[in-house]
Amino acid sequence: MISIDWGAFGLVFAISFAAAVVIVVFYALGLRLLATGSPDDTGADGSVVSDSARGPRPLGATVGGYVCLGIGVAAVLYSLYLIIPQFH
Repeated sequence: MISIDWGAFGLVFAISFAAAVVIVVFYALGLRLLATGSPDDTGADGSVVSDSARGPRPLGATVGGYVCLGIGVAAVLYSLYLIIPQFH
């Protein structure tokens, strides 16, 4: 008779669900930080072009947005590394 280890099944479910939530949160936070304003763009004549409705994006928001997106991409790539056996 086949028995199922429900505790291990529940543990895998909980960790998978938590990892999916963390990846989605980092992605959403990265998009939100990058949407706070527009980066300053200097034209050929030295004039600064920015979105007047939102204003310039703070440097911290730009760096934080890219870091959050990078964390999400790294998590996805690491999970693919764990899933595909030819990688290890």
